[in-house]
Amino acid sequence: MLRLFSTLVVLLISSNAFAAPLTEQQKIDTLLKAFDTPGITFVRNGAEHDGAWAKKHLTDKLKSAKTKVTTADAFITDIASTSSHSGKPYLVKTKDGKTVESAVWLRAKLEEINKNAEAN
Repeated sequence: MLRLFSTLVVLLISSNAFAAPLTEQQKIDTLLKAFDTPGITFVRNGAEHDGAWAKKHLTDKLKSAKTKVTTADAFITDIASTSSHSGKPYLVKTKDGKTVESAVWLRAKLEEINKNAEAN
């Protein structure tokens, strides 16, 4: 019994130690899921939208870009920061009433993603 327990502990430790890092696509998907956060308002060209709308809009922009966007950083810079129509920055209003440019908000989320990936 002790031998089985020891084997299980070794397997659990080694599986975490060798976990594959997140791919850039997984990071992008996680950034998009951040718009599922309750109370998020996305502002595009002065119009306010809920998180679901923002997620769909950014997903559509990403699909239109095809293979040009290959990293989470490029997603933030090229897709999720500014309106391609007006050049105005996208904004995110958080539940606590703060308004921040989407690039700043998403870079903070990406930093969290990277820290969590390193911790695992």
